[in-house]
Parts: sequence; structure tokens; C-alpha cells
Amino acid sequence: MLIFAAFMMAAMWALALAVLVATWFLVSRRRGLVWPALGWMAATLFALAAFRNTAPGSRPIGCVLDCIAFLWVEPVIAFCVVTVVTAGARAESQPTEKPSAPAV
Repeated sequence: MLIFAAFMMAAMWALALAVLVATWFLVSRRRGLVWPALGWMAATLFALAAFRNTAPGSRPIGCVLDCIAFLWVEPVIAFCVVTVVTAGARAESQPTEKPSAPAV
């Protein structure tokens, strides 16, 4: 059980770091609203709650698994989703330059 719990904590942190890196690339490159990325991030946010419930035994909220991983990872991913949406909305709302007509 200890090995499985350690694996679960490592997997949660790995997913949070993946979302954090994806957020960095989307925001720094001003990609706009990338819907597949937002879907993946939101799915990760809600899937971790179900993943946490698969821990062996009936763990109460506040166990070591929660204190080391789950309760930290959820806000990180939620912050990343909000950041991507905010930055994407700003990038989408900026007018794009139309190419000028070729001179004849």
C-alpha cells in the first residue's frame, strides 16, 4: 500500500507539472484559446479527485496522500486553467493585422 500511495503522489505531481509546463508554453507564446489543451487541463483537474478515491482503503480527507499531493496539486492545476483562459481571452481579443493588398 505504501508503494502504491507513493506512486499516486508522484503521478499527481507529474500531472501538475505537465499542466504547469503546458500553461507556460501557451501563455508565453500567446497562443490564444487552445481548446484541446483546456479540455485536457480541466479533465486532469477533475480526474485527480477520482484518482485520489482509488487509494487503498477508505482514506479520510486530510491523510498523508492529501497533505503531500492532492491538496496542493488541485489548486495548482486550477490556477493554470484560469491563467490559460485569461491569457487566451486577452490574446483572442486583440485585433489581428490584415495583410495589405499587393501593389499592382
